[in-house]
Amino acid sequence: MTLADALAQFPRERTWLLPALHALQHAERWLSPASLEAVAAHLRVPKSEVWGVASHYPEFRLAEPGRRVVRVCTGVACLARGGGEILAACERRLGVEAGETTGDQGVTLEALDCAFACGSAPVAQVDHHYRGRLTPNDVEGLLTHTTALRTQPSTGRGGPPAALPTAGSPGARFTALKREAERRRTGARLAVGLGTCGLAVGAADTFDALGAETERRGLPFRVVAAGCNGMCWAQPVVEVLRDGKPRLTTGPISVEGVPRLLNALAAGIAERQVAAGEQFMAPQRRVLLERCGMADPYDVADALRHGAYGAFARALEDGRPEQVIEEVRASGLAGRGGAYFQTAVKWAACRAAAGAPKFLVVNAEEGEPGIFKDRHLMEGDPHRLLEAVLLAAFAIGAGRAILYIHGEADLSAERMAVALAQAHAWGLVGERILGSDFSLAVEIRRGAGGFVLGEETALLESIEGQRAMPRTRPPFPVESGVYGKPTVINNVETLFAVPSIVERGGAWFAGLGGGRGTKLFGLSGHLRRPGVVEMEVGVTLRTLIDEIGGGSSTGRPITAAVVGGPSGSVVAPRQFGEPLIPRGPVNPGTGGVVALDDSLPVRTAVRTLLAFNARESCGKCTPCREGTTRLLTMLDRPLDIDRVKELSEAIQLASLCGLGQAAPLSVLSGMTEFPREFGLS
Repeated sequence: MTLADALAQFPRERTWLLPALHALQHAERWLSPASLEAVAAHLRVPKSEVWGVASHYPEFRLAEPGRRVVRVCTGVACLARGGGEILAACERRLGVEAGETTGDQGVTLEALDCAFACGSAPVAQVDHHYRGRLTPNDVEGLLTHTTALRTQPSTGRGGPPAALPTAGSPGARFTALKREAERRRTGARLAVGLGTCGLAVGAADTFDALGAETERRGLPFRVVAAGCNGMCWAQPVVEVLRDGKPRLTTGPISVEGVPRLLNALAAGIAERQVAAGEQFMAPQRRVLLERCGMADPYDVADALRHGAYGAFARALEDGRPEQVIEEVRASGLAGRGGAYFQTAVKWAACRAAAGAPKFLVVNAEEGEPGIFKDRHLMEGDPHRLLEAVLLAAFAIGAGRAILYIHGEADLSAERMAVALAQAHAWGLVGERILGSDFSLAVEIRRGAGGFVLGEETALLESIEGQRAMPRTRPPFPVESGVYGKPTVINNVETLFAVPSIVERGGAWFAGLGGGRGTKLFGLSGHLRRPGVVEMEVGVTLRTLIDEIGGGSSTGRPITAAVVGGPSGSVVAPRQFGEPLIPRGPVNPGTGGVVALDDSLPVRTAVRTLLAFNARESCGKCTPCREGTTRLLTMLDRPLDIDRVKELSEAIQLASLCGLGQAAPLSVLSGMTEFPREFGLS
């Protein structure tokens, strides 16, 4: 395929700059000078600006890599589990340092800020294929072999219905779709956890072996793909799902363990990790996660059978978008991206704003090391997110929605694309949905890295084909957002709560977590049971670390916890009993919890977080661009605490966006709670 052929699919408008760069990098594995010139000519954007955008996003390559690219994660969660040793072993084996390519141009070795598969740490990527739970003994195989990332759909049962209903109210048409979904019911299933964490530790091989052996034995089970149920520590996990019987969860199930599992099922023996599984699951309040691990992400009929799109169909039948906003208001739902701004306030302001079309933007960038919940949701239950998008767009009067998904989150993007195509085929997305006057066009866009994309106006700039830099406010996005039109931007976790709120009522959600609902947490680091959990807001770190996470995986005491990633803080054990409440003594932030024993010094963890913030500064404002770099230099020398505090205060007060303002928090909390580690009294 020529460069011109690759670009022909894109309209000649600047907004398609990032998708065009992605397409050419996918075709050539990097962005050559010829590629950049071709993009500039096709989109009619100055070459200097194309280069400026391409060089701004860390996932775009402006130098040709080796035939294979090995990236070893060195985020805090992987460092705690030995990621640094894995990288060092790769350097010795290849004879190059991270960031270099072997002399024969065979292998490019890189350090990776985060692989976002923290529950399977330590993790590496080989040509975008994940390998997890690595040890130094795995390095030879890591460098010489690769395992294909297989994400097989179950059986293709998500195909379109024979005919879409063309008469009746939205409710009546939806009932007809439900009947079609019920007609496709197949009985007992074995759902294999093919999320990113499971694929990294061999779940695709378990899937293949389970399917082949079930067929050979003639057992009455259908083997399907699923996402992770949150038990990343136990992957590969198999869920046994039978009508009228309790859900049966077992894992880890290796290829060698498949015959034993099937023998137990054939004999009617309930084989299960009772102690570990129940201790992990029982304390949770699973609302957003209720279908993860059981839902077939490749089958819209499965989603419909289990309630997906029902709340949306009833909202259409009712015909009162303002009522959806009022239920969200009554629920007290606040943004789960870290800012905790009231969702209903955004929605109402956008609905009242002048201008059309209105937009809904789903921020699925999730670029903070140690945070991996949004990918977990999209991989495990993509139709729930689409229903949430429909409800939100209906409520605010939006005619267009954009799902902005991290450029490295390939599995999330693939499953969302399949779900979107199926929703179109079943008449749940598009023009005059279910015969109503409501229409919604939904498109998927991919990011290209950049922590600053978590800031909503920087994400808007990226959609428009610009460098990702925050805008000054006002005007706020609800008045002038993408393309200058009224826009609501919500993060994935926030939207995932909406279908249940509309279905069960805002008062029900407000009855959880002291009026704050539930919150997802990604547990990683030195824990026996790392994974994704859902708890009522107000849970303590002690509960998360000891009761659910199983305590230390090393036998050494947990001496610190990094909460909220690079924008969060380092918490000492004396605060583990504090409730995790927004703007409380311990803020949950985005929900990442990396538990550490004393084998990883707090100062090393803090330096890792700050170095990430310094690298990821968009460069727009001096306090963040220069201040984080100078603060990092100070950490590498004997500390002058007064100078550190003075500079931190300047960064916090003068940075343009919340990400820059939060950059010094880990340094300040680390010095306060662990003064000896920083050479202080």
